[in-house]
Amino acid sequence: MNRSVLAEVLHSTSLHITAGSLTVATSWRHPTRGPVDCPAHRLVAAHARQSGLAADSRPLPDEELRDGLTTAPTTVFTVSYERLEGGHRGLALAARSDDAPALCFARRQIESWRAVLRTRRVLYVAAQDPLGPRPSSASVPPQAPGGSRDRWRICGCPTAVACPSAENAERTLHRFLERGDEVVVVGTPVAGSPAWAGGRALQGDLRAVSTPRQAETLAVADPDRLAFVVAPGAVVSEVADILRVLRRRHPRLRGQHPREWCYTMDDLHTAVAAALAQSDRLLVVGRDTSPVTRTALNQAARAALRVRAVTTLDRLRPDDVDAATITVLDATVDGRALREVGRALDGLGPASHVWRQVHSVKETSHPASQPLSSG
Repeated sequence: MNRSVLAEVLHSTSLHITAGSLTVATSWRHPTRGPVDCPAHRLVAAHARQSGLAADSRPLPDEELRDGLTTAPTTVFTVSYERLEGGHRGLALAARSDDAPALCFARRQIESWRAVLRTRRVLYVAAQDPLGPRPSSASVPPQAPGGSRDRWRICGCPTAVACPSAENAERTLHRFLERGDEVVVVGTPVAGSPAWAGGRALQGDLRAVSTPRQAETLAVADPDRLAFVVAPGAVVSEVADILRVLRRRHPRLRGQHPREWCYTMDDLHTAVAAALAQSDRLLVVGRDTSPVTRTALNQAARAALRVRAVTTLDRLRPDDVDAATITVLDATVDGRALREVGRALDGLGPASHVWRQVHSVKETSHPASQPLSSG
């Protein structure tokens, strides 16, 4: 793709711009390439406004821009590239030819974004598509953000989604304690999730085991009376590793039925991990404290993956997109900012937008008990 990139300084005799301002092209016409679309124009305009310049986003006049017009009133810095589907995309910034500060800014912007024009994959772990309508089904409960953690259940599900996992765990915990069992709470809820009120208030011999190493050293008074419940919000795959150790050491271990466990955090953990394992960058669009955001930030920190919080579009810099694969995480209320970032990435080189989805389905009966279809 880089062989198709063409950066030029052109001129216009009909486009007039006031001092201290820029015109950011939403589209323009190249002298030989023809029409050029500019999906990333909002990104460049946001940077112009952040720098103190007025920015007017609009199509440039239909007249063809030309080079070599040293006396033209308007200078236009441009970069364009060929699209796989045909046609061209790019950027164009126009300023008065005698406005040195605006010309300097426009030149730097085009040079900076030109350096990172490339093909790239964009991976998403979210419930809605930044370039189109929401899918008919999502892999995990929609993680729409809000201003309060009360919007999230302990298990990681939104409060709008019915999930009895916390109530099931508390009921099972009461039952084990009432019959005199020594109870272990297995797993750790996602960092930052609400505390499990039932676990705090109960009296009895109650301990937490959050790692296989802790399970290896757990001292038990009576192995025949050891029981477990799964902490709401724990990642089920991590719980399984802990239970494997406990069952090896204490074969008579009894516990909460697996159909009462919630797989939301396990699905989020798996989907985020699959995306981040292939990514060079993580972009978090917006502000949020939802379970999926905290999961991604924790995993990115452990992997030493570069993270950028794109709270506003001008926060997205060339270095943030200088990568072959980028994971973009939606932390917005309505997805508008996410769609803007998706469009900007579309205007910075040919992009492939990929959705990573994981969905665990619990059956209420054994598959072998289901009738087989004939055909």
